[in-house]
Amino acid sequence: MTSSIGPQNPHMEGLPGTPGVDRRHRPSDFFHERTNFRFVEHSKRFLVMFLVVVLGGGLALAVRGLNLGIDFEGGVSWQVDAAKGATVSVNGARAVIDKLGIGDYKATISTNPSNGKRTIRVQARIVDDASDRIRAAVAQATGKKSADVSDTQLGGTETFTVVKVAAPDKNKVAAAVVATKLTKTAPTVTVTKNQVTVVLDKIPSIRDNVAAGLATYAHSKSPDVSISTVGPTWGSQVSHKALVAMLVFFFVLAVYLAVRFEWKMSAAAIVAVIHDIIFTVAIYSLTQFTVSPATVTAFLTILGFSLYDTVVVFDKIRENQTTLLTTGRSTYGEMANRSLNEVLMRSLSTSFVAIMPVLSLLIVGSGFFGATALEDFALALFAGLFIGTYSSIFVAAPLLVWWKEREPSYRALIERKAARAAAASRAAPKLAAVSGVNSVSLPTAPTPSATTAEATVLGAAPPLDWDASGVPGPPAVKRSGAEPRPRQQRGRKRK
Repeated sequence: MTSSIGPQNPHMEGLPGTPGVDRRHRPSDFFHERTNFRFVEHSKRFLVMFLVVVLGGGLALAVRGLNLGIDFEGGVSWQVDAAKGATVSVNGARAVIDKLGIGDYKATISTNPSNGKRTIRVQARIVDDASDRIRAAVAQATGKKSADVSDTQLGGTETFTVVKVAAPDKNKVAAAVVATKLTKTAPTVTVTKNQVTVVLDKIPSIRDNVAAGLATYAHSKSPDVSISTVGPTWGSQVSHKALVAMLVFFFVLAVYLAVRFEWKMSAAAIVAVIHDIIFTVAIYSLTQFTVSPATVTAFLTILGFSLYDTVVVFDKIRENQTTLLTTGRSTYGEMANRSLNEVLMRSLSTSFVAIMPVLSLLIVGSGFFGATALEDFALALFAGLFIGTYSSIFVAAPLLVWWKEREPSYRALIERKAARAAAASRAAPKLAAVSGVNSVSLPTAPTPSATTAEATVLGAAPPLDWDASGVPGPPAVKRSGAEPRPRQQRGRKRK
């Protein structure tokens, strides 16, 4: 006795086999949403990959660190376009800058898409400039901060001014400026009420020296070199605001998901988002791309995309969860696995459409057109979009299943299924025995004409009837009783 079980999904009828069960998946299965991947069954492997990402990202961050831009740590940036026909290179720019002793710096050369010229860009940490040191000396002598001292260059002189000074001491300020050993002539100090003014001959500035060296190398002029300066105080403020923005995002995310779904889904989604951040930070640590405010913007963008994909998955799980306890035909893990297969094609399509323009920014814009300013933003988007899709399916959903199946109601479903499986295994030998009896070969039915003739001649009982399954049955018995009376025709009554 044999039996065959057809495909459970009516959309799979007509195909030779069930994808993921007795045959491999085909591209048409993805297109028609006939996938049957066992995501939850392999959740332990995904847990190992999750730990590898988290621990590897933390190790990369501890060993290599992040290449923070001047907007976070403070520093100076020089940028100049080379003249047409001028040959410039990174090594040539380094040879010019190394002679100036500005310390650690980063030099890059790209193509300006607006005019087609080669652009030299140099970024350095906080430069120990002579003007900054004199400003700090004046601030210390007057009891103020360096940011309170203004610096003005006019002609061949440089003037430092500080206001709202309580009991200014002219000699103390002059002595503090001379102690820096940066001036060739004695400073002129003027005290007016609560204002102190220090006038010096123009001090050679490292910033100006770098600008002049780059202008000469690029066959340009010093005024054509743009200089951007960011102080360490501003950099710390930017870092603080970025951190606050990240914490506010997490808080709003947790509240929204807890109200929209439940707090366990909210916690699983936050873990997935943290996983995405660690992965993206590890990519920046390994590649040493500059972390700029644009990178922080990209971080918030990818976190929003990861949240969107996770909400899609959780919404499908919640939709299928409503009938889970009433039917009791599957466990929470099986229901979640079915939900993941139902939204798999949607997640892949959305991610593919979002990644393509980002990939064009990263490869075409930066590689072919030299728009290096887009690298920091595009890399964060690319890494975040990729890992956001992965974490929604392989991190958030398995974590939610592991958590929910520890609830009594869903644990009962698992125990009920295990009991049914045990009962089926105990009944299997009995079914096999019955199947063996039914499979015994039976004699074929005799030819009705010959057998009936022999029985009539010998006066024997009529033979047994044979049904369609080949099993003999009792002989046909003719119904006894009087024949029905034929219907009588009544004549028409004449008037």
